[in-house]
Amino acid sequence: MSRTDKKRRFSISLEVDDYDALRALAEGHRPPLSLQYVVNVAVKDLLEKHAARQLTLPLDK
Repeated sequence: MSRTDKKRRFSISLEVDDYDALRALAEGHRPPLSLQYVVNVAVKDLLEKHAARQLTLPLDK
C-alpha cells in the first residue's frame, strides 16, 4: 500500500487574512513549501500536543 492510500482528503475554508499569512509563510521558506505541506505539519503538531496533553489553546470557539 502506498502512502497516498493511507491519506484522506478534506477541504477547509480560511479567513482571507489567515490564508494570505499561510501562503506567505509557505512561499517565504527556501525552498518554497506547498500549502498542503505547511497545513499538514500544523495539523500534526496540533495532534501531537493534544496527545501529550500540552495543548493550551481553547478549541471551543
